[in-house]
Amino acid sequence: MNNKIRRLDTMFKLVTFSVLALNLSIACANPLIGTWQYVKGQYATDNGLVEAQAPQLSSVKIVSEGHFNYITQRDGKFLYAGGGNYTLDKGRFIEHVKYGNVESILGKTMAFTYIVEGDLWHHTLHENGKLVEKEVWKRINP
Repeated sequence: MNNKIRRLDTMFKLVTFSVLALNLSIACANPLIGTWQYVKGQYATDNGLVEAQAPQLSSVKIVSEGHFNYITQRDGKFLYAGGGNYTLDKGRFIEHVKYGNVESILGKTMAFTYIVEGDLWHHTLHENGKLVEKEVWKRINP
C-alpha cells in the first residue's frame, strides 16, 4: 500500500510540475506574435510632430517568431511595405529592417520600447533622446 501511495504522490507531483511549467511557458510567450492593425501614431519631422490615424493611414503588421512585415496605405493607395527580423529584449522590440521600399531604413536597427495592454500594442522609438515615432496597433488575429 505504501508503494502505491508513493507512486501516486510522485505522479501527482509530476503532473503538477508539468501544469506549472506549461503555464509558465504560456505566460512567457511572445505577446507580439499575431496580426496587428494600425490605430494611430505620432511622427517627428523637421517641422515638429505630425499625427496620423486610421482609416486615412492604414497598415497591417504581421509578427511571427523572429520575423515581422507590414504593408501601409494612405487613403487606399499603396504607400510602403517592409520587414525583417526582430528580437525582444527587456521591454524592447528591436527591428532589423531587411527589405522594403523605404530606403532610409533599409539595414537599420530600431529599438522600440513596447507594452501590450489587452489587444493594444503601444510602441515608441526614441533616438538621441528625442521622440522619433509613437504608434498604437490593435490585435486582429493572435
